[in-house]
Amino acid sequence: MKKILIAYDGSEASKKAIDVGLKCAQKDDSIVLITVIPAELVESSFTKMLLPTIDMSSVVQSGGFKEKAMESLSTLADSINANVSQINVDVEIGDPADEILLAAKKLEVDIIVVGYKGYGKEGRFLLGSVTDKVVRYAGVSVLVVR
Repeated sequence: MKKILIAYDGSEASKKAIDVGLKCAQKDDSIVLITVIPAELVESSFTKMLLPTIDMSSVVQSGGFKEKAMESLSTLADSINANVSQINVDVEIGDPADEILLAAKKLEVDIIVVGYKGYGKEGRFLLGSVTDKVVRYAGVSVLVVR
């Protein structure tokens, strides 16, 4: 029995990662779907610059993003649960690559499946690449889906 961690962010690349992860999985395997909400989403200086007079903590309820992400991920898990013995969902807040790596270690997964968006050299330099960081620092095999 393998434990497969699949990173999902709603992008086409992550949808392909789920498809490939399911093709690699056997009936007795378990899958963990993880979504990471960047911590900067609410507290970014860009948001503060655009909306300087609004206290975002009063607008966005604590856990609101996480709850919506959990609902979405649970719905996705329900739609694919017939393919494997068990599907768990995990929603974290923080740096996406760091949280994926921490979850993989904590859950003792056998493989991580991630999508690759292909921003190119310039995009990786400006944005960093979650996929690149996961591949570089993971303690288990990583399957990159294009």
